Amino acid sequence: MNSKIIAIAAIAIVITAGCGAFLIMNDEEGGYRSTDNTGRLAIMGNANNDDYLDKEDLATIDAILDGTVNSDDYPLADANNDGKVDSEDRKMVERMIDREAMSIYYVNGNDEIKSVSYPLNRTVVVGTNAALTMQAVGAVKAGKVVGTTGEATKDYCLFSDFKDLPKVSTSILVADYDAVTKIGNVDAIITMSSKSYLKNESTFTEAGIDVVRISSSDGMKAISVALTIGYLLNLEESANEYAKFCDKVISHVTEKKNTINSGDVKTCLCATMANHVSGTISDFYGLTTMCGGNNVADWSTTTKQFNDGDEWLLNEKYHVDVFIHFHNYGYDTSADLSSMYNTYRENFDAIQTVKDGNYYMINGNMPAVVRLAYTASILYPEVFGADYGDIVHQEYIDSFIDNLSSEGYKVTDMKFVLTDSDFGITS
Repeated sequence: MNSKIIAIAAIAIVITAGCGAFLIMNDEEGGYRSTDNTGRLAIMGNANNDDYLDKEDLATIDAILDGTVNSDDYPLADANNDGKVDSEDRKMVERMIDREAMSIYYVNGNDEIKSVSYPLNRTVVVGTNAALTMQAVGAVKAGKVVGTTGEATKDYCLFSDFKDLPKVSTSILVADYDAVTKIGNVDAIITMSSKSYLKNESTFTEAGIDVVRISSSDGMKAISVALTIGYLLNLEESANEYAKFCDKVISHVTEKKNTINSGDVKTCLCATMANHVSGTISDFYGLTTMCGGNNVADWSTTTKQFNDGDEWLLNEKYHVDVFIHFHNYGYDTSADLSSMYNTYRENFDAIQTVKDGNYYMINGNMPAVVRLAYTASILYPEVFGADYGDIVHQEYIDSFIDNLSSEGYKVTDMKFVLTDSDFGITS
């Protein structure tokens, strides 16, 4: 791995670890400008590491060229990705500021520098979290999504704006090349960073169709993803509005977390999938600690399974105040959730916390910042308010999910946090 990739990866770590805890939002003269300088806009040419591609980047390149600052501190300054910062990068950034149609470089969800034809106007989306990001930055409304997957489990309440789009497969992981080319003039496939998605990537790239891999399921890094994909789609204004929303929630949670007395800190564990308990490098672990929880997981893998007959989770050190299970169950207000809830709860009903009635299921079909708000309201309802998750969630829908907001969707008509009391289960 070369030094530039290492530097960019280091920025990515700052994005994930810092989680915007010290962001300042400048609203002078009625405008908004983030002061984040961690390189969330992962576009080569964003020389000063902020959230914008503008003349400030030319000033940073000038400072590098005259020796005022060290280029090693500004890995995104190498706009043309040739391994050095020089006058050619300045010329390229000038063109990028003018938003010329051109080939540019960006950092994908696997921290790889890739080229792409800017701007992207006709894309196919593969992956649920990728679809959520495209909704949030206004890509569907802008007509920049022209195809998607057609898996049977797709939530056509949440993704009703995808329903009539051409389908390129019946699997959430796959895009059939012939189906994509039949759509015509597709610029790119937008998919997830995991190589489980779009295993036939080379088929598309060899045909001149870009593949953009994003890490939109990766916790707070999803803000960086939105800013970056928003730039590639020439939807910067809506992407920055989404970043503003996320920054506001994170700033509020951080402020409130700092008021919690050490004696009032709640212990917790969290789980995902059927029976996987989140470890210290899991995004779900990060959500609980961001809002002030003391997550007692002490294994450094993403998850650890708790199978029938296992006893490790029964150890007294894992007897926590709250057990949170993240599971996707959609937005359909008419869905019967009882069977699903009982099935997943039973995987953990041997542990004392669940026996005590402190098992919570959070609907995972939401961006990380909304899950953060629900987590905060579960752990500290007296600090954040028991309805804080619903308040943030409704604002998200009203502001960014046009198909639901136009229908008057109310989150209070659906339960996005489930507990034993919702199904008459007594401890």
